[in-house]
Amino acid sequence: MVVEVGPAPTGVAPPGGLLLASRGDALTPFLFAEIHRRYPVSGVLQTDLTQWQRLAVAAATFRPSRVQWAEQFYKSGLGHALRSRNAEALRRRSPDPLAPVLQVHALFDVAGGAGSLLYVDCTHRQSAAGWAPWNPLRGRALERWYARETAAYRSARHIFAFSSATRDSLVGEYGVEPGRVTVVWAGANGDPGRGPAREDRAPGAAPNLLFIGNDFARKGGPDLLVAFAEVRRRFPGATLRLVGTRPDVPAQPGVEVLGRIHDREHVDRLYAQADVFVLPSIFDPLPLVLLEAMDRGVPIVTTASCGIPDVVRDQVEGRLVPPNDPRALAEALVRSLADPASSSSMAATARARVREEFTWERVVDRMAPVLDELARPVAGRGSDPSPR
Repeated sequence: MVVEVGPAPTGVAPPGGLLLASRGDALTPFLFAEIHRRYPVSGVLQTDLTQWQRLAVAAATFRPSRVQWAEQFYKSGLGHALRSRNAEALRRRSPDPLAPVLQVHALFDVAGGAGSLLYVDCTHRQSAAGWAPWNPLRGRALERWYARETAAYRSARHIFAFSSATRDSLVGEYGVEPGRVTVVWAGANGDPGRGPAREDRAPGAAPNLLFIGNDFARKGGPDLLVAFAEVRRRFPGATLRLVGTRPDVPAQPGVEVLGRIHDREHVDRLYAQADVFVLPSIFDPLPLVLLEAMDRGVPIVTTASCGIPDVVRDQVEGRLVPPNDPRALAEALVRSLADPASSSSMAATARARVREEFTWERVVDRMAPVLDELARPVAGRGSDPSPR
């Protein structure tokens, strides 16, 4: 179906609008709300597979491992073809069938050679190299996926990339013309500055580390547990709070497994109590939780993975270490705790940078030179794209 995003005065979407499509990512409501504020939107394409389509794709991609099955399902050629068919039917029924289509990720092909505008976090070649479990395909199936992905990128009107690393992959590994890729980054979800101020720590108080992430292994959780054991040798009373995941790990002194927390006020209190936010990802396109932690003013220790160096510059907004290096991670955590003045200074820089550069308004500012050519701006406001 095509769902109208905000009624036009006459009940009909204005001409020169956009069609929007997403797979339901957490960032989608914030991005789409900012686009809708500034441009006419003809509708949102809900291209989810029907129940019977899902059953067909599930049967065709079945694997004994639930994780492998999920990846096979998402990267199924059959699923992509069905979403493309669904999208084309919805476009024909929309108020403006010829409207440009902006997709968060490359979900489906747009028929007729019109192409899409794509907002891409990472390419499959990036994820296959950085995190093998995200690449369930082999042989001819993998070759077909790369061919399909390459065709989608090369036919796109323009691609908005999350990071410079993704731009480099699109240009260098997929042959996309550099002028058709713009790095626009992402925005912190919610209202910047929403969280409470950080709590004052009593002199000599045991330090508190905070980790938030749903995918414990990919986010470097096992490395963090090894590194934290070393941190405890320097700071015997230190605690490490794990949020968003319940890893199956043996009990370890100082480690508190809190699991998923849906109460935002509780999460805000955890940020306020943290001396360091640590995210030692092995592969991460551009983690929005990192932007959230920076906005809360928490000192950052993270890894130089994929898009993270675009957000955190080493010794400027936080401390960067290589992925898969527990020893370097432990050293960075110890330095951060041992030098709170330097850590707080970097945290203040990070907080200011998030509020200046990593908002959804700034993301759409960077998209504006392309969107202005395809859709009439609603408010006629200027833009400051800051091309990179």
